[in-house]
Amino acid sequence: MVSALFFIGIIVLVISVVTGILTGTFFGFIVALLSGIVSGMILFALSHILNNQQSILFKLHQLEEIHKKQMKQEKKKCTNCNYEYEVSLSSCPYCGRRE
Repeated sequence: MVSALFFIGIIVLVISVVTGILTGTFFGFIVALLSGIVSGMILFALSHILNNQQSILFKLHQLEEIHKKQMKQEKKKCTNCNYEYEVSLSSCPYCGRRE
């Protein structure tokens, strides 16, 4: 999607230059060129925003995986029934013993 927006931006710029040349007037060329530049910049900005969003989501996914691995490692073992449970719990969910 990011590369498609980038290529569409390039195509819009090329089409605006060609359209400007085909108008035959200097004012028409400037108007077509400016509209193409503005449209191209919007598409380039959108592709940049989507690229940043994808990298942020990838990093968040990596952090989530690291967090899940850490939460799995932090477990307590009940001294009464030897049931393993999370550190965040104040008592054993199996037998109810508080530690």
